[in-house]
Amino acid sequence: MTEQTCECCEPLERQSAVSESESDRESATTAVEDGPSVDRWLGETAVMETPLPEDVQTAMERFFGDVSITTLAEWVTELRDRIGGGSIEIDDLCHADEETGHWGELDGTRYDFQCFYDAVALAELSSKSVEVRTESPDGTVIEARATGDGDVTATPTTAVVSFGVATDGSAAMNGGPTLEDAYTSICPVVTAFPTRSAYEQWAAQTPVATVGLPISAATGVATGLVDE
Repeated sequence: MTEQTCECCEPLERQSAVSESESDRESATTAVEDGPSVDRWLGETAVMETPLPEDVQTAMERFFGDVSITTLAEWVTELRDRIGGGSIEIDDLCHADEETGHWGELDGTRYDFQCFYDAVALAELSSKSVEVRTESPDGTVIEARATGDGDVTATPTTAVVSFGVATDGSAAMNGGPTLEDAYTSICPVVTAFPTRSAYEQWAAQTPVATVGLPISAATGVATGLVDE
């Protein structure tokens, strides 16, 4: 398996190409700070079909430019259609050319990635168990085991993951979006946390609208992208 380095997935704080306008930032931040008025937790079940907060829907629609998105299931379906309609391959994952805090071990081989989700996708693509290690923004180590058949167990068991799209809409205007555009927009905000409260504290300080879900329920997006 040939690894290809993805150089597009810089951390959120260093990424300027996909930053939102000032008004969009204020809107997203206000929505988060409003607390109960915006439910950013997708829960334990049916996460792919649960309606997303309006600001997350808006960001996803801006990424595509010409479509309505309500749920993660619709996001995955649209993304697959835009990048060719078929499953992605292991070579298509967002590999790193050096060791990172986000990696998966498959059959004794370590694969370093730019974000947590690729290690889960690696398990789904190979249909084998992958030992996953990732780090939250504060450096907390989170370990997980992705079975390759839709299940993920994590340590600590309270671990959660964020999902969102950081975009300024340029990909849609430039003939895209491409798979690389997706990595550029998604990787910076797909982050694991030891607890739901840790995610919520991060989300309140992050100028990109996101949702949170348990790691155990987080395989839906990966499965949707890799299933034939």
